[in-house]
Amino acid sequence: MNKPYVVMENKHNDLQAIKLTEEPFSGIMYTYGKVTLGEDEEIATIHFEYEVLDWADKALSDKAPFEKYIGDILTELLHEGVRDNNLTYTGGTDIDANRTKDSEQSDI
Repeated sequence: MNKPYVVMENKHNDLQAIKLTEEPFSGIMYTYGKVTLGEDEEIATIHFEYEVLDWADKALSDKAPFEKYIGDILTELLHEGVRDNNLTYTGGTDIDANRTKDSEQSDI
């Protein structure tokens, strides 16, 4: 099955970028930022940030279809990562700033 995107090395940092290969978004390159998972009335939701690195001369007056499209790709990537036991998150959260490197074994 051909995917509507390719994963590329981001030349701006050590992260990977996604380049879309099908219209109407062909050529747009972006990276995902912070990803959070939530649940609202028994429906799982994914909230994410993204940064477009190259709009490929696309003028999008309404970004909602684009955001849904890349949200669907993110969902696919998460499913594949879980299935293949190959999922890495490098974002962290604000709480990480208060953590120490010390660890303790649980009494449970």
